[in-house]
Amino acid sequence: MHEVVQQEQHLVGGRSEVRIMSVQPDREHAFVEVVGACDCKGVAELRQRMDGLMIGGARFVLVDLTRAGEVAPATSAALAAVGRQLTRRNGWLRTIGHDSSSAARYEASLLELFRMYRAAVRHPDRVGR
Repeated sequence: MHEVVQQEQHLVGGRSEVRIMSVQPDREHAFVEVVGACDCKGVAELRQRMDGLMIGGARFVLVDLTRAGEVAPATSAALAAVGRQLTRRNGWLRTIGHDSSSAARYEASLLELFRMYRAAVRHPDRVGR
C-alpha cells in the first residue's frame, strides 16, 4: 500500500525571513518545521498552515521550532489555541525548541513522536514500502 505524504513550503515576505514546512503523512498526523525568524508575518503564515492541517483532519501535530530564529510572543498564543482545539478532538500538539514550557506543549509518547518523525523524514517515493 502506498501512502501519500503532503509536503508544503512557503516563504514569507520577499527575503525568506521564515520558512515553514509541513508534512501530513496521514489524515490524523502532521509535522511542522519553522526555520528562521517567526515575526508577525511568520505567525500569520503559521496560523494559516495550522488551520489547513486542522481542516485536513489532523489531530496529532508536532511543531519543531529548534531552527526558528526570533520567535514572536504571538507564536505561543497561536500554538496554544491550536493545542486546545486538538485536545477537544482527543489529540495533542507538541512543540520542540523555543518556548517548550508554554501552554502550547502537550504530552505525546515517544513512540508517537518517533512514528511522526520517521514519516516526515522518509522520502515521499518510499512511504508505505
